[in-house]
Amino acid sequence: VSPTDPNLSSDSFEFNEANIKTGGYGITDVAWRTANEVWAVGGSNTMYVSTDNGKNFSFDKSANSIPGNLYNVKFFKEYDNMGWALGSSGLLLRYTG
Repeated sequence: VSPTDPNLSSDSFEFNEANIKTGGYGITDVAWRTANEVWAVGGSNTMYVSTDNGKNFSFDKSANSIPGNLYNVKFFKEYDNMGWALGSSGLLLRYTG
């Protein structure tokens, strides 16, 4: 969930390009952990983190040695921003900070 609520009744939306170097791997999901910390996941279990509200992303090698893909990432504010990433073959990763 974005830290700002978009006007869904609008016919157009403003998009800003993020600086993220994926090396050709597709991004499948993005989630805000805090107002400034954003995580993106994708093919070959790639993970990226931004600490400037999604303007620039850095590669995170936490799941780099696990084969497969990551499809979803979610953080739960009501549980102290606990996070999870769901991947292929039932892979479930927990964010530990």
